[in-house]
Amino acid sequence: MMNSDSSPSPKNAAPENAAQEHPAREHPARETPAPENTAGPGNASAPGSTAGPAREPGVPAPRADRAARAAVAVAVDNPGGIDLAPYSIPPVPAIGWDPGTSPRRRWIARGLLGAVLAVQAALSLRLLAAAHPDEAAAMVAGRQQLAHLTHGTPVTTDLVERIHGSPWLYPPLAGAAADADGIWGARLLSLGFALVTTVLLYSLTRRLFNERVAICAIGVYAVLQSTVVVGFYAAPESLAVLLVALAAWATVFTARRHPALVLTAAPAAALACAVAYSAAFAVPALVALAAATSRPPGRPGRAALRALLLAAGTAVLLLPYGTLGKVAGWSPSQGNAPGSAGSVLFSTLQWSGLFTVLAVAGTIAYVRREQMNEHDAPERDTVPVTRGRRALLGTALTATALLVPAAHLWTGTSGALFRHLGYGMLLAAPLAGVGLTRLVGAHFRHPQLGILVWVALLALGLEQSALRYQNGPDSGRLLAVLRMHAVPQGRYLTEVDGLAEYYLGAVSAPEQWVSARTGTDYRDAAGVQHHGDDGSTAAIRDGWFTVVVLDSTAPRATDRALGAALAASGQYRLVAQFTSPTGDSSTYKVYLKH
Repeated sequence: MMNSDSSPSPKNAAPENAAQEHPAREHPARETPAPENTAGPGNASAPGSTAGPAREPGVPAPRADRAARAAVAVAVDNPGGIDLAPYSIPPVPAIGWDPGTSPRRRWIARGLLGAVLAVQAALSLRLLAAAHPDEAAAMVAGRQQLAHLTHGTPVTTDLVERIHGSPWLYPPLAGAAADADGIWGARLLSLGFALVTTVLLYSLTRRLFNERVAICAIGVYAVLQSTVVVGFYAAPESLAVLLVALAAWATVFTARRHPALVLTAAPAAALACAVAYSAAFAVPALVALAAATSRPPGRPGRAALRALLLAAGTAVLLLPYGTLGKVAGWSPSQGNAPGSAGSVLFSTLQWSGLFTVLAVAGTIAYVRREQMNEHDAPERDTVPVTRGRRALLGTALTATALLVPAAHLWTGTSGALFRHLGYGMLLAAPLAGVGLTRLVGAHFRHPQLGILVWVALLALGLEQSALRYQNGPDSGRLLAVLRMHAVPQGRYLTEVDGLAEYYLGAVSAPEQWVSARTGTDYRDAAGVQHHGDDGSTAAIRDGWFTVVVLDSTAPRATDRALGAALAASGQYRLVAQFTSPTGDSSTYKVYLKH
């Protein structure tokens, strides 16, 4: 197109004529803005020019002139040089995942959130099985705690000591749910906790990043083995994970407000640790998250103050009833048999390996580059974040996913690893969402890669959650044997805590069953008082128990001591033995007194 203020020079004539002779060579999407009118006073515009009349220097351009200059020039086939009216292409809105707040985008996001929750619920509800010993122990202890709270009935079971958390928080909830609908009621309660956790994760990730990352994060988190199993498992960890999510959400929600408001996250963090001592894994990450999300980012003193307030507030709330000391003294090895480092490492890689790789990749990508493009911008915070702050945020969120396996590897036990992994996966899910969006690319450039990773995670979650519910000996056959030999006045020692107390309540009372994992208080015929494992072995030597049930997943020292006492006593015979159908080393043994 000809310039608006002068005739084309010989240098420009050839390219312009070539464009006129061969208009098809011009790319249809290649557009150039119309040149400004630089003609001086008194100079007329060239024939065919689209520019307006000349202006005096310093005089603002009229609105029509400014609109004409902003118009997009379009190459046309005009060999006759006929003057044409100017043509402007109206602006076209950008296509893609717009970070704006359009109602359509909000409804689409809510629909996807609902779809993810439906998938998560379906994956959990398909896990049909009898109560596991830990579930049964929580329900039996909860029923007695609830009866004590409401009617003052004394607590007679020693299963309260089997709960690695406050017996006054989760167990009464599980007991009330079990009174309403048995094991289904307790598991549906856990499913409700899990679904609310996913909603909090969605809101948390959207505030940290954007809607697209939030959808990817919950899509990945909802199909993980730990999420699916703990979401339908009557154990304190289901409530503790929800409280950790609430604490993280409150920490991010108060990031732009007064630093003291971070204390609103302290009650949820402290309550999570009281419900399940294992929630202490998440506290360092929450404290680091308080520092990493502080706004504005250029004030390190504010970030340090938020972290200090959250740590101090959580510790102060844990002081009553000695809860802080119990949390600090808790170990993953309590109540579980030690295993080899190889088995712990293999279980970790199997259950969380691919997810952890995705989260770490997301962390690296986020540290290197905050955004892929303008559509990857945060929704609620347009302040640029330094690379150091991004590294702190990524490390804070992904550290727990590595800390939990490291702690189990250090203690050499994998008994409750599948439940404890939930803390790390929850906190690392936002970065896993970042990793998935970066893998897909800007404007959904490579959707097949994201689909491939998600399908792989879904397949692993389906298989591993099903195996998790099958992992263990046949509890049905064990209960059938115990039902044959249980008598109203019998005394029973068991390493399978809670199972018989829950299912055999019609033929025996909970106080008749003694947990071998916590030990026994026993006075022998000579009047000597024995405690712990020594009490259990002394009672076996005297033939005090009617039935003894051993479980190979119990602490190894306890299991060996009881086995030796049974052999030395000569008063018991092995009547049943059940080994796990999945091929692991878990075995139940039932000994009956002659």
